[in-house]
Amino acid sequence: MNLRTLARRNITGHAQRYAAYFLSCVFTVMIFFIYAQFIFHPDIAEESIHQVVKNGMVAAQVIIVLFSIFFIAYSNNVFLQVRSQEFGLLTLFGMNRRQLRSLVYYEQTIISIVAIVCGLLLGTLFSKLFLMFMTMLLAVDAPITFKFVPAAYLVTGVGFFLLFQVLSLLSFWKLRNQEVIQMLKEASKPKMMPKTSVWLTVLTVVCLGAGYGLAVTTNMMTVMLTMFPVLGLVVVGTYFLFTQGTVALYKRLYSNKRSLYSGTTLITRTNILFRLKDYARMLFLTSVISAVVLTASGTVYMFFNAILTEGMGNMPYSIFWTVEETDDEADIITTEKVESLLAEYDSEVLFKIDEQMLDVEFLGTPTYLNEQTVLSGSVISESTFNRLSEDIGLEPVSLAGNEIIAFSREDLFSPAQFDELTITFGESEQTFTDLEVHNEVLFSSNSTFILSDEAFAKAEQAPAVHTERFIAYELDDWQNETEVSEAIMEATGEHGYVLQAKPYQYHMLMQMYSLVLFIGLFVSLLFFIVQGSMLYLKLFTDLADTKKQLFALNRIGLTDKEKRRILDKQMGFLFFVPVLVGSVHASFAYVMLSNMLDVNLVLNAILVISIYAGLQLIYFLITRLLYFRAALN
Repeated sequence: MNLRTLARRNITGHAQRYAAYFLSCVFTVMIFFIYAQFIFHPDIAEESIHQVVKNGMVAAQVIIVLFSIFFIAYSNNVFLQVRSQEFGLLTLFGMNRRQLRSLVYYEQTIISIVAIVCGLLLGTLFSKLFLMFMTMLLAVDAPITFKFVPAAYLVTGVGFFLLFQVLSLLSFWKLRNQEVIQMLKEASKPKMMPKTSVWLTVLTVVCLGAGYGLAVTTNMMTVMLTMFPVLGLVVVGTYFLFTQGTVALYKRLYSNKRSLYSGTTLITRTNILFRLKDYARMLFLTSVISAVVLTASGTVYMFFNAILTEGMGNMPYSIFWTVEETDDEADIITTEKVESLLAEYDSEVLFKIDEQMLDVEFLGTPTYLNEQTVLSGSVISESTFNRLSEDIGLEPVSLAGNEIIAFSREDLFSPAQFDELTITFGESEQTFTDLEVHNEVLFSSNSTFILSDEAFAKAEQAPAVHTERFIAYELDDWQNETEVSEAIMEATGEHGYVLQAKPYQYHMLMQMYSLVLFIGLFVSLLFFIVQGSMLYLKLFTDLADTKKQLFALNRIGLTDKEKRRILDKQMGFLFFVPVLVGSVHASFAYVMLSNMLDVNLVLNAILVISIYAGLQLIYFLITRLLYFRAALN
């Protein structure tokens, strides 16, 4: 038997141990290849949005490579560590260091080649679906057809082969000076009670508390100053949480004799406590990965959801524009032309607005400036508002004297800013003290004020007061009126910036959101699979020790039900503590994002965390089934 045959038999004989690692490598290669297939595809034109998507996929590929380096290096280290006794026996049988390294090299090379081939095959199989989906998202005129792209196969195959080879050679460093006796005793070393430091435990609380505190107080103005300190403090705090904090907690639980001697608790807590030193690094890494997945996927979802809600909220009607008194309506677009295009595309108009308004100025303090400045607004009369109220879905109003109602975006105007409001009408000013504010957009993104008919008539007579004409069309099922909105915008020519087309803007935002979410989804899924693989790897590399312990417990009379309960608690600790810690980290990241966007993201955060926890539960149940089958038989 030569070394290549021995390497092949080692892999097939320990297939269960290598399964999660192998599948993670296959998935990584597949995602990288699919992105490369799109980037190098000859049908992709050099248009701006296509280039943005390309850049996004290149960035995703860089993340995949960096994460692959970390994951493969970590897995190689674990595989070598758990096989110390095996290497010691092989050395006793006459295998020298060069042959030992060759054996490890052959094993890792076989796994890497098979993983690359399987990843390329699966990538080729799914790339057609991916290209079809990208065709739909990019809304290209001609579909992106499936083609064999040699550059994608070359970059993926050669790139990952070199990556596996370099990391395999670097892993030999662990075998450099180990003696036979050291290798043989590695697996049988008794596990000692882990030690803790009071000061490092306090440092854990300080780091996490400071990081969370900074995150809660961060806003759009300070995010660039606080982002990296928050990241550093939380990462350091998480590391010491598992190397010190959890050890201190379990020692406290271990000292509680009443609960310790209840059922199988003694065995469970002892197992976890004495293995915490081995678990600490893995729990730290999987917790950070969980936080990264939750924060990245949640941020993309919440950010675009908030932008979509805010953007559409600032566009109250499907099609609208303002004609200043110095403008010629024909220079922008006539209502006749708009209505002709709406009829041509069979668009149903729910109602039309065509009203004269006063163009005014007032002092306000926008949140993005943090200082008082002159803002523009529009003024309409009480009777005009009441005539339109049924169409726009608001209750009629009744005003008298000095009363005024303001409709404005919250970031431009807030009732907390003034006890009174002074509006400039041309060359005159008028102060209103009876003010009612609604934080919503009524006509355009500027503020709109409603005056009593008497006050409005007086304002109209002010010297040099300017007027404007506001025109709007509300369409039925406006989300699907993209074509007519594009046609109307094209008809405005160089004045297209004046007209606002809600269906077109919605389509652009949804397209960009879908692309970012779609690209990020695979990367987040890769991170999730890798952190699950690390947990799977840890369980199955400790399988021999677990079997010995279960055999001993069986001899003293423990039932299968009690043994399952012990394994359940140990696995639950490994699988769900990282989810809990990652969810807490992500929750503060969501608070940070909420402060930046000035929106409430509680429901969105609950949704993202629940989905992640559900996926982790499914992964846990599958691993549990395989692990119980291996450990209890």
